[in-house]
Amino acid sequence: MRVGDFSVEVVPYREGRVRELDSGHVLARPGQVYRLRLRNHGPLNAVAAIDIDGKSVTDSGLVLRPWSVTELERPVRNGEQGRFTVIAEGNERVFGPDGGRDNEALGVIRTAFRRELPRASSLDDVPDHVASFDRPAPRTFDPEPPRRPSRFSPEWSPPMNVAGAPLVDRIPAHRRRLVEESIESAAGTGLTGQSDQEFVPMHLGPLETEATVITLRITIGSEAALQDDSPRALRSDRVPERPAARP
Repeated sequence: MRVGDFSVEVVPYREGRVRELDSGHVLARPGQVYRLRLRNHGPLNAVAAIDIDGKSVTDSGLVLRPWSVTELERPVRNGEQGRFTVIAEGNERVFGPDGGRDNEALGVIRTAFRRELPRASSLDDVPDHVASFDRPAPRTFDPEPPRRPSRFSPEWSPPMNVAGAPLVDRIPAHRRRLVEESIESAAGTGLTGQSDQEFVPMHLGPLETEATVITLRITIGSEAALQDDSPRALRSDRVPERPAARP
């Protein structure tokens, strides 16, 4: 999903398949190991603060260079080396005694991006923000060519219809049913295996006050839905709904 100068995508690690729906739900099978592909399409440094299942996995933030792509495969914190892995709701070992059923944020991946403000002169070159920078990048991508700054504001949202409701509300009922039928149950994220991804501290100057926020929600998808390659339609700036908790 892309909003303005930033985008977030859940991608499988090595093998498997995930699929993002127009509702913001991301379908995956239990045990799927994944990465978060973060893109900065703009000309300024930015810091991404990421919460998964309602908990921060980036502490003070992850730095994204201009026109860059970074894939995050584990929490930035020291001592947590496991890779992000999809775990179905009900796993008490991972989510605690309730198995995650009482966690409304289960499955939510919330990423808040804030740009580093341009500096008027070298006299302003006094760092006041410390974040982490991915080193080395797990994969390399060709950077996008420089473009004019985005016309979108930091808090861009989908166009509104004449009644003032987001366009997502105009998705036909049969499309909404397809979303419901594609989801088997709620899911969250655990850590499995071992990641060698490393991070180093990086100093930045002041950041913009308002953040650009992108929210996805991981769910357990049916095998049939995961094989469906039909094009995605509209997206909403709302938090994707949580599937009903199951016994």
